Amino acid sequence: MNLWSVALSLFFLLSVSFTASAFDLSGQSRTYLQSRQDVDGTRYMPLYEYLSFRTDSASTNTVSFSFGGWYRYDLRDEAFGKKSAGDLQYAYVTIRKEKGNTMLNLGRLVVNEGVASEQIDGGYARTDLKGGLTIAAYGGSPVETAGDTRSGDSVYGGRVSQGVTGLYTLGVSYLQEKNDGKDVRKEEGIDLWLKPFGKMDILGRSTYNALSKAWMQHQYNVLFGPFGNLRLSAEASRVYYKEYFTVSTLSAFDFPNIDPNETVTTLGGSADYAFTTSVTAGVDFKNYDYAVAGTTAKYYGARLAYASGGGGAGLAVHRMDGPTDRLQYDEQRLYGVKKISKIDLTLDLMHVGYQQAINGVNNAYTTSGAVGYALSSKARIVADIEYGKNPDFDRDVRSMLTFVYTFDAKLGGTDAKTRTAGAGKPAVGTHCQEGGTNPVPCEKKK
Repeated sequence: MNLWSVALSLFFLLSVSFTASAFDLSGQSRTYLQSRQDVDGTRYMPLYEYLSFRTDSASTNTVSFSFGGWYRYDLRDEAFGKKSAGDLQYAYVTIRKEKGNTMLNLGRLVVNEGVASEQIDGGYARTDLKGGLTIAAYGGSPVETAGDTRSGDSVYGGRVSQGVTGLYTLGVSYLQEKNDGKDVRKEEGIDLWLKPFGKMDILGRSTYNALSKAWMQHQYNVLFGPFGNLRLSAEASRVYYKEYFTVSTLSAFDFPNIDPNETVTTLGGSADYAFTTSVTAGVDFKNYDYAVAGTTAKYYGARLAYASGGGGAGLAVHRMDGPTDRLQYDEQRLYGVKKISKIDLTLDLMHVGYQQAINGVNNAYTTSGAVGYALSSKARIVADIEYGKNPDFDRDVRSMLTFVYTFDAKLGGTDAKTRTAGAGKPAVGTHCQEGGTNPVPCEKKK
């Protein structure tokens, strides 16, 4: 029995348990028809369907079922080596208990706990205890893109945190993963959120590779304000390539000019000021320091934005000063959005001027526009097109037609009736952004 069958079986069993009383069904269908051309001139036209929904008992709300999956069919040339493909993103049953904010998830699910950001087939549980203590644990089989079988594969771990509401939260976490019965990952981490006073927030995380006994990453951010109309932020991070990419399913070291022994330190900050409720301006800066290469890169600039109920516009100007020709450029971006009744319009222009020509190209640019129309309170259609020129493409044209349908119904019981719901934006994580305003569906390469 494949995973799709398991997901549908879980949904059927849960639906049967709800038939004695009404249950709520809500979700969204997102359909994308994309057209793009590869560097060799091959034209691709994949059709994607993303479906997500959730069911809840209308009376108790203690048991629910969540589902998300996608399917692709190539109307022209095959984009990924086969005509069609699909993937089950998640399909799990949730059991809740009010006491202790207790929750149990069973099925295919995504776990985000400290060092873990994993898609697994298994279980996840969490509960709150006295004294601000929270415990979470998970375990199962990892869902990965590696080419070998999943036999002998496992992953488990957990997180323990303690905090005081409005003051701090400190967590420690652990993850262990096996492939064919052998350890491939052992990670430990510390995460924190601290508010030493009302105008300051500190949040961050440090991750340790317990197999190689070395740090993987440090990432910390500080937020200040608001001080009147002024907000400030600062960030600092350090990534150790050899430890961080040790178990990457797609090796970063397959790319040229990347030294696995490299360590990158990033320092940056930003300041934003609101002149009015509609007009804001800001400046930002980042410095990248490469220890092994002995080089640095600086990215800095300013931005101006206007926003109102009927639309908005913005302008951003940045400079990149790096060690290579591709990292020596000036960047400008201009965008605008406008809503007119049921229609919304978007225009996005970006220009990159290289200090030295790359493949004979000094100026790269991307122009994209989109038109959306609300067919009803539940349905929306969007057409967008993107045109670009860069050192790799003399002419890069991409287009997308998107149809989004949101549904919400009460089923079962004696008073079942359909309820309408406003059309919403596609859920985060269901598609990728690839320049301009074009949403490009994600697909894992297998």
